[in-house]
Amino acid sequence: MKPDAALTPSPELTGALSGSRRVFWHAAGFSLFVNLLVLTGPLYMLQVYDRVLASQSVPTLLALTLLVLVLYGTLGVLEWARSGLFSVAASRFEGALSARAAAAAMALSLSDPGRASDRPIRDLRQLRRFLGGPVPGALFDAPFSPLFLLVLFMLHPLFGLWAIFGAVVLVVVSILNERVSARRMKESEDYERTSMVRSSEMTRNAEVLKALGMGEALRRRWQQTFDGGDTAFAQSGRILSGFSSGTKAFRLFLQSAILGIGAWLVIKGEATGGSMVAASILMGRAIGPLEQIVGQWRTIVLARESWASLARALASVPPPSPQMPLPPIRGEVRVENAVAGPPGSNTAVLKGLTFGLEPGDVLGVLGPSAAGKSSLARVLTGAWPVMSGHVRFDGADISSLPSEALGPQIGYLPQQADLLSGTVRDNICRFRDDATPEAVIAAAQAAGCHDMILHLAKGYDTDIGLGGAYLSAGQRQRIGLARALFGEPRLIILDEPNSNLDGPGEIALQSAIAAAKARGATVIIIAHRPNAIVHCTKLMVLDEGRIREFGPAEEVLAKVLPKQAGANVRTIRPGEGNHG
Repeated sequence: MKPDAALTPSPELTGALSGSRRVFWHAAGFSLFVNLLVLTGPLYMLQVYDRVLASQSVPTLLALTLLVLVLYGTLGVLEWARSGLFSVAASRFEGALSARAAAAAMALSLSDPGRASDRPIRDLRQLRRFLGGPVPGALFDAPFSPLFLLVLFMLHPLFGLWAIFGAVVLVVVSILNERVSARRMKESEDYERTSMVRSSEMTRNAEVLKALGMGEALRRRWQQTFDGGDTAFAQSGRILSGFSSGTKAFRLFLQSAILGIGAWLVIKGEATGGSMVAASILMGRAIGPLEQIVGQWRTIVLARESWASLARALASVPPPSPQMPLPPIRGEVRVENAVAGPPGSNTAVLKGLTFGLEPGDVLGVLGPSAAGKSSLARVLTGAWPVMSGHVRFDGADISSLPSEALGPQIGYLPQQADLLSGTVRDNICRFRDDATPEAVIAAAQAAGCHDMILHLAKGYDTDIGLGGAYLSAGQRQRIGLARALFGEPRLIILDEPNSNLDGPGEIALQSAIAAAKARGATVIIIAHRPNAIVHCTKLMVLDEGRIREFGPAEEVLAKVLPKQAGANVRTIRPGEGNHG
């Protein structure tokens, strides 16, 4: 990342910050009083040295001490309130962008599956930690440093010049800190990101790794990444700690040296003992914000990188604009010279596909492995955008249809029926809060899994674990089918829906397809096994991303079956059924 990349303006991020403008103004007001009250210590020392000690007045000392106690108590309350304001601003900032960050994470996962898709969410959390941490307080205190410098000059010009010298040195140290540590910190972040991806792969595929004896090899690969990140983190930590420790030591030297300067001025009769001690306190306050900024440099750099990364992510996913609601789709599908491939890749997997379906059509998609069948399913659901050409539902280009409006009208069962952590009910109803029990049960009955669900420990309220880990592959597929059928969608896309089904599951699948066909839904079935195409009215044969055959099922079967003797589709006519 270029150093200035993080400074790229982002109207959306600055807009979210401006939502707390009032909070920041209040924090600025508190900062004014906090920094004025900081003068309590120097003024107290001046009075003690120059008046109390000279007059030997105990009542005056007691009165001054009580006043200082009240003022410092007020200072503590104001600083506590200011910290609370920064926490409020951080919470508002995260709340304003949380939905957008989640949308950007989902879009990133679709557009570039190889990257860490949760990066926008982690960036937002990093910015929240920054806004609620100590750095904003230091930034709000920094504008008051000139006030303390002015008071130092009023006490004696040498005090002011010495403080300016210290401030200049700290600024130079900050610049050196940036130049020396930035590369190592970026390297550490990259290693950490890769390490998280690899650890997620290991935990997600633990069963396969155990069965194939790959666990140790994958652990070594992860360990190498972890060690690289640990080394980079330690190196950057040493650099930052060195600068921070050096800054602290230099600040202590400055405060001690100003006492020496003050003593010299007292000897010459140009200053008093009180002003000498007050100057030491004031200089600590004048350069304090700079010291805090240097000490928190890692946090600042991480926040800057997170700002840049989140700004890019949000810019790549514009917020949805209001659109006039369209009537529910009828199920008419038109694919016009569509070329498509994996997001983030320039390689076309589907090459110039053109075909059409009417409501009530049931299309079976056949073809060898890597022919593009599952890719076609992803394009029809909108998960993969087309590189060129069009996919239209009822005449409207799919890219112009809001996914939140279109999604409930589509049923999709991918090859891997990935379920989400939650209950059976949650997964069937797609986590919709407004789903009625009747609609959930109807979908389960349509998929033929109602009785199976009732035999689970808590029925529809059974927790299925992460990714449905507590269910068998067949159970996951049948619940995934119920999810696809929830709400009686007008377009249903099933990718190898019977790959994990037993006899009863096959019967339920055929019944579901027949029922969807009867109510006029358009059904597209990616098939390897012949039972899946029993109810198909049309067939398509894909090969190397191109349509080799398309048309009425009887005609296509007559053409392809003589050529595929011994292949994975045996002779079967639409309407015949092997329901066993």
